[in-house]
Amino acid sequence: MVPQQRPLMPIHIFNAAIKGDTDYLVQCLGLEEREEVKVTIRASQSAPQQAEEEHETFQFGLGSATHFGDTLLHLLISRRHNELALKVFTKDMSLLKAHNNKLETPLHNAAKVGNEEVILSLIGLSRSTVEDALGETNENEDTALHVAAKHNSKGVISELMKLDPKVAYKKNKQGFTPLYIATVEGYTSLVEAMLQVDTTLACIQFSDGTFPVHIAARMGNEDLVEHFLREYLDYANLLDSCGRNLFHMAAEQDDSDVFTKVFALAKDDNPQISQMVESMINARDYEGNTPLHLASMKGHGSIMRAIWDKLNHAQAALLRNLKGKTAFKLSYDQVWDTTDELDRSKIHNYVEEKGWYFTPEWFDDVMSPCQNKVERTQVIGLGSVLITTVAFAAAFTIPGGFNADNGAPILGKKFMFRAFILANTLAFVQAFQSLFMIVYPALSNLEGIDLEYAHYKFLSAASCMVIAFGLGSYVILAPVSLPIAIIVLVVALLLGSPTLFFIVGNEESLFKRAYNSKSALTMVGAVTMPLILIFCLAFL
Repeated sequence: MVPQQRPLMPIHIFNAAIKGDTDYLVQCLGLEEREEVKVTIRASQSAPQQAEEEHETFQFGLGSATHFGDTLLHLLISRRHNELALKVFTKDMSLLKAHNNKLETPLHNAAKVGNEEVILSLIGLSRSTVEDALGETNENEDTALHVAAKHNSKGVISELMKLDPKVAYKKNKQGFTPLYIATVEGYTSLVEAMLQVDTTLACIQFSDGTFPVHIAARMGNEDLVEHFLREYLDYANLLDSCGRNLFHMAAEQDDSDVFTKVFALAKDDNPQISQMVESMINARDYEGNTPLHLASMKGHGSIMRAIWDKLNHAQAALLRNLKGKTAFKLSYDQVWDTTDELDRSKIHNYVEEKGWYFTPEWFDDVMSPCQNKVERTQVIGLGSVLITTVAFAAAFTIPGGFNADNGAPILGKKFMFRAFILANTLAFVQAFQSLFMIVYPALSNLEGIDLEYAHYKFLSAASCMVIAFGLGSYVILAPVSLPIAIIVLVVALLLGSPTLFFIVGNEESLFKRAYNSKSALTMVGAVTMPLILIFCLAFL
């Protein structure tokens, strides 16, 4: 759809619209006709001349638009100059369907800014005109209801839905309805307001095969899930295109709050809710997976424990999906693939002792340490990336700058400058080694990550980074204030070396793992060697 070509809005009318200058626009555009004015006009002007002037006023006032295609009604509604907007609407009601360059109508603007008052007034003046403009769409095929949903305009969407509830079922270019948008954005009160106008919206399937309650569970909106379950007790029968209910969604997204809310509902002495919860927690999707199966695949320990506590343990252990795997076997595979040889021996010992069944020990002694290891890997990897980035930048923005004649570092002959370069280089190299030890096994399909070695290298790189900061600060501050430069350097050395020994020395588990893996020498070397290299090689 191409917006109607309109004459360019005169600057004086534009400025008056922005400011909401009622007197000027009324006088300029003739928004209010007074009897005495009519008499004067009739007495002094001929009818053809009067008609021509009125037409000219319309063309360059009410009928004009900005460079962006916004009419006077667009501007006034956007800035909440509602009294003026109603005068313009009364003068020319067709402007309510006028499209700007983005194909937005004044109703879209009202929805965008949440101008509920002007919506009510427009409906009061001409209900049929507003209803006719309600189905107009912008370049994304959004109606005013879609825009209201995106901007959480609760009052606007309620009034427009009361005018024509069918518009709430219309999809935009992405196939989204206003309710879908509001649910994804987590606007709980807005969704509830829409359902108050039309309760059947709660059971409308979206284009991706899901229902509103599934989206709420997927987005972790436990309050909205609770609202749906309280109001619509048949939600256990609503399945997405994969045959999954809301528990499947929450299990896959690792949202334990949804389970907590729903389980609490089942304790409210409502047999219908209890029956619904039991049905959903035991339900199997089209691949035969229960919510416990999905949580086990993803390694979501808290969800697995919450579901397992609610199930008959024998039944949970025996139930297989269409690939013949139990939830425990899926969890076993997931944990096995994300651990190293040391932790795998623990997994093997558990199966030998307990069998292929869930027990509290599986969650507390096997899964929790493995999950913590994954978190450690992510933290060390992120920290190593930050150090390599900072060290790389520092190598080319050295203290003191470069000589304009030959490009050599101005402070290059100073001992502290050479020590800074060495410290910064060691920080970069060791952080890169730490990152390499994490990334390379995944790229090469190796069995495990040497996380302890990566850990030591990361700590040593952090120490070198702090020392490099102290040395760089000393080089810059020494010519200005030697005492301050010395203080900064001493503080950096105190934090960069003894603190590192303190961190490693107080991690008892680190010492045990280092001893068991015969890497104690590596740990000591990773801590001490960089410090020795920095100050010895700087003399060269």
